[in-house]
Amino acid sequence: MEMSKEIQDMINENLVHLATTSLDGIPNVVPVGGIRAISDSELLIVDVLFDKTKKNLLENPRVAIAVEVLGKGAPRGYQLKGRATIHTSGELFEEAEKMVERMAEEMRKRGSGHHPSLTVKSAVHVDVEAIYSTVRQKKEEN
Repeated sequence: MEMSKEIQDMINENLVHLATTSLDGIPNVVPVGGIRAISDSELLIVDVLFDKTKKNLLENPRVAIAVEVLGKGAPRGYQLKGRATIHTSGELFEEAEKMVERMAEEMRKRGSGHHPSLTVKSAVHVDVEAIYSTVRQKKEEN
């Protein structure tokens, strides 16, 4: 499933919510800022704090991601569903480390105060399989 440039930009520029479930169906949802579209059908998520999320991903790789933008014109929102894989070394892990370095540099440039250094525990690669709009489309009138 291909993500439009609009969806990729929304993901790259906003906080998203990542939903996972355990093998026995217990849900978990966490806010994620370290996420980037790396192609029109793939996402890379940086794991620096995952606990229940990582346990769930190891038991059940199916994920849902919600992103929305309010206050910039008409509200826009999407839910993406896909399959995740965890990487603790290799190219995707190295890209996750670079993402964290860029995010830390941006925080320093903005003077966002002191932020503890974030250590990448793993890189989560998501193959996007389905995309849904979460905003009701207004019907056109004749």
